[in-house]
Amino acid sequence: MGYLPGFATPRIVCDVPFVGKRWVHQVHSYDRVKGISHWTKNYLTSIEWDKPEALNQLYDYYDPIDTLPEEGQKFWEQEIEQLKN
Repeated sequence: MGYLPGFATPRIVCDVPFVGKRWVHQVHSYDRVKGISHWTKNYLTSIEWDKPEALNQLYDYYDPIDTLPEEGQKFWEQEIEQLKN
């Protein structure tokens, strides 16, 4: 990575709702089993200028269920069953 110019360095990003595109190493926390990552913002949009608490809020991103380990897929199946009942 130290030998390539910045524009030629590959980056893996996550497009987080209400936050925008973030490099994956910027994640606040991540649950590998359930596939839930938590993200923060480092800017305010024009509709948030009067809400500075938006910078401290955690925004969730959910991985597709079929990409999770078996334990995580079972967790989400149970959650769906509980919602049905």
